[in-house]
Amino acid sequence: MVAVACHSSDEKEIGYTELPVQAQQFVKQYFPSATYTYVEKEKDNGKWEYEATLSDGTKIDFNNKGEWKSVDCKFSALPSGIIPDVIAADIAKRYPSQQPYKIEKEIGGYEIDIPGYDLYYSSAGKFIRAEIDR
Repeated sequence: MVAVACHSSDEKEIGYTELPVQAQQFVKQYFPSATYTYVEKEKDNGKWEYEATLSDGTKIDFNNKGEWKSVDCKFSALPSGIIPDVIAADIAKRYPSQQPYKIEKEIGGYEIDIPGYDLYYSSAGKFIRAEIDR
């Protein structure tokens, strides 16, 4: 028998005004016409993290300081300016007909999703590899 404990104090729905100011500013800057449909606060490794779902279907994860960790625009391209310029230029050159819709900060770089591929870049913007997204 396996016991699984769920602590409601480690995860809870909150109002968008409880997001760190930096997170609120990010949403206002890049998604000005969207509204919040759900905001959650959860503890991960002893630190609070936040997940915001917007009215256009976008999901954004923020760290405890309000810095974005991942942005997933399920139904549209990522807004200009979220992807570092050097990476955006490289993607436009390599995949001119594809629009990135998801970005995640990873240790040492970024994972960026375009239709059919997961692209990996260093934090300096150097292309590392592309993997077919199955």
